[in-house]
Amino acid sequence: MNAIGPLRVVGALNDLVADGGKVAILTSRMGSIADNSSGGMYGYRMSKAAVNAAGVSLARDLAPRRVAVALLHPGYVRTDMTAKNGNVDPDEAARMLIDRFDQLSMEKTGVFWHANGEELPW
Repeated sequence: MNAIGPLRVVGALNDLVADGGKVAILTSRMGSIADNSSGGMYGYRMSKAAVNAAGVSLARDLAPRRVAVALLHPGYVRTDMTAKNGNVDPDEAARMLIDRFDQLSMEKTGVFWHANGEELPW
C-alpha cells in the first residue's frame, strides 16, 4: 500500500485538484537508494522507493496543469512505529510538512524533501 495507495488517492481526487494546485505524498527517507547506509528493511525501503518514483512521474504528468507534487519525509518522528524514539514530535513534524507544502511551487515539483527543508538524495 505504500506504493499504490498514494497513486490511487491522487487518481480518485484528480478531478478535484484545481489547475495550479498542489499534491503532497508522504514518503520516507528510507526510500532513498543513495542514502541507504544501513541496509535491511527491504519491503519498506522498496515500497517507499516505488512511491518516490511514482511521485516523480506524477509531477511530470500533472505539469501541464501546473499541479506541483511534493515528496515529503516527515523526519524521525516519535510514534508507535519508532517505539517513541525519534528526534521530532508528531505535531512539530506536521508543522514542518505544512511549511514545505506551503512553499511548494512548480520550480520544486517532484523534489524529495525532508520536512526540515533539506532536499534528500534519490
